[in-house]
Amino acid sequence: MELQLKSESTTIDLEDGIKPALGDVTLDIKIDSEPKEQPKPAEEEYHGPKRDFRFWLVFVALCCSLFLSSLDLGGVGTAAPTIVHELAGDNFSWVGSAYALGAASCLPLSGNLAQIFGRRPVLLGALVLFSVGSAIAGSARSMNILIGGRTIQGVAGGGIQALTAIVTADLIPLRERGIFNGITGLVWTLGSVVGPFIAGSLSQKASWRWIFYMNIPLCGLAFTVVACFLNVKTPRENLKTKLLQVDWLGNAFIISSTCSCMLGLSWAGVSFPWSSPQVLVPLIVGMVGMVWSVYYESRWPVKPTIPLVVLSNRTTVLGYIATIAHGIVSISVGYYLPTWFQAVREASPLMSGLYFLPISATISPSAIFQGRLIAKTGRYRMIIFTSWCFMLLGVGLIYSMDIHTALGPIVVFQLIQGFGMGLGYATTFAVQAPLPVTQNASAISLLTFCRTFSQAWGIAITGTILQNRLSHSLPVSVLSQFPANTEIAYNIIPQIPEMPQPLKGDVQKAFLDSMQLSWIVIEAICALGLVTFFFMKDIPLSRVTDTQPEWTLKEKNKPAADSEATEEVEKL
Repeated sequence: MELQLKSESTTIDLEDGIKPALGDVTLDIKIDSEPKEQPKPAEEEYHGPKRDFRFWLVFVALCCSLFLSSLDLGGVGTAAPTIVHELAGDNFSWVGSAYALGAASCLPLSGNLAQIFGRRPVLLGALVLFSVGSAIAGSARSMNILIGGRTIQGVAGGGIQALTAIVTADLIPLRERGIFNGITGLVWTLGSVVGPFIAGSLSQKASWRWIFYMNIPLCGLAFTVVACFLNVKTPRENLKTKLLQVDWLGNAFIISSTCSCMLGLSWAGVSFPWSSPQVLVPLIVGMVGMVWSVYYESRWPVKPTIPLVVLSNRTTVLGYIATIAHGIVSISVGYYLPTWFQAVREASPLMSGLYFLPISATISPSAIFQGRLIAKTGRYRMIIFTSWCFMLLGVGLIYSMDIHTALGPIVVFQLIQGFGMGLGYATTFAVQAPLPVTQNASAISLLTFCRTFSQAWGIAITGTILQNRLSHSLPVSVLSQFPANTEIAYNIIPQIPEMPQPLKGDVQKAFLDSMQLSWIVIEAICALGLVTFFFMKDIPLSRVTDTQPEWTLKEKNKPAADSEATEEVEKL
């Protein structure tokens, strides 16, 4: 055997001293005294992995699943008068609350089940459960049965949201994921916008029941594509072993704590005052329960629903806080700016939706833009900073609007706000960048939970401010028409166009003043989000997906690089 080590001036020959292990092999190892020119930085070379038709079919199926959830969530409110009239119910608000309650409480469980049973079985189960909930809601003969069906839909809808994000993370490296997250956001927005129109049309020309029934064939289509093309392995343990691995007690703590908080938030400022025991007790119990849940998760479960590692990095924790702030701001603007148009500008529900179009049409393109920018640069921190600056400016400009503000400035103000809200989805990168890709399921399900839970807080906080301010600033002649603990705003708004002057002007000014206080609070939350930026780090984004074969699409053929390596080994 002859082994030659070569540099510019040195050659060492070793002969007959070592018996070769693999036949007569000559190895030339060249060591240059001067380093060669380094290749271009990875940022310039990286273009992402190639994707075949299976990936795109799976991604389309994920988008269809997500579209189902948003379509149903956005359409039920439009059909509310028809449903209440037919079922003779007086607790319709629980139709929406039940969905939100089921979705938020079971989001962490979805990630835990996906980690143990595999992605495909859990996603398929969520689609089946959504079909069952849709069938129950569509065939309901009483309000209680409808609420039960909506609860099942919420549990399944939360699972669909979580699994869509988890499977997307499994198949797409974090570096590129922002583009695809923007696309899924566009699908969600489309469902939310189209849902009311479809629901209104079905209620008038067919039956409100088809709002739920139409989900069944769509679920069947998504089920078929996922079953056929999401070709990933599932963990091989037997059913008993998998069931023992589920964090049952931890999930029970999380679900019960979430339900308690959501109940308190749904009652706060509407059914009962914030200071009442009916609100304070469930809120306190829920918050204490959440703290206990985190402590329990850090100590005992073998496969915890919330592994401590997903809360062990400062940038990740700040990313969760920024996500909560972004969720509160987004839902408050999206929920109450149309209310402002109806109350202050006397817009009809349809016109208020059109007035809001600059924001709804800007968010998703902005999210796709930030995803593309992050994929190119690998940096997310300045995107987050820019988003909070735009939102601070946008909310401040919205605060300045009054009865006499022209339509042109209103459109520009909303474009600024919508652009900032779209960029704000970059907080996802702050959460996931510091974490190993093996924690995708837990991190993403917790992230989705934070976003959903923060929306409940946003609606409750802004709604309470509006309710309390109106109860003190509206004329007595108007307040006397409504009993205590009534949602004043939504009962008065339909009457505003018919009110005589100067009463109409007084009512509109009361709404304007109340909403301005709400915008001040939202501005403060934007400022909190901006503060998180200063303590975050720009951590390099992963260019690979989870290396565990369970979570990636099976390869039909070996990669070329692997084949070449195999051939070289065979030659030796």
